[in-house]
Amino acid sequence: MWNLGSLEAEVMDLIWSATEPVSVRDVTGQINASRAQPLAYTTVMTTMFKLFRKGWLERDKRGKQFVYAPVEARDACVARLMTQVLGSSADPEVALLHFVEGLGTERSTALRSALHRLPDADEPETDLP
Repeated sequence: MWNLGSLEAEVMDLIWSATEPVSVRDVTGQINASRAQPLAYTTVMTTMFKLFRKGWLERDKRGKQFVYAPVEARDACVARLMTQVLGSSADPEVALLHFVEGLGTERSTALRSALHRLPDADEPETDLP
């Protein structure tokens, strides 16, 4: 993900997959379950605190520990990052063209479907079905 280190991205993936806020201990356990070399609790704690300071996570105190949740859903985050990257282009139309050319059939179909669901910019919106 844009401006995230590999461990930060791994932590965000786990937190986005969670159905409720998670503790550092929860995330440490999940990360270490798939690693040959386990990470220290303090490493994960520092990473989650950095994500909190960067605005990726929110946290609440529950008992003696903090629990963390994403500030925004994964798809909303991806859309925001795509908008930021596109905004940094000198020629957004050319950047979009290169992006679309690189899409496979499945993603091209998804893009067309999403575009068809948007209201036409040239036509006024109506309440008619």
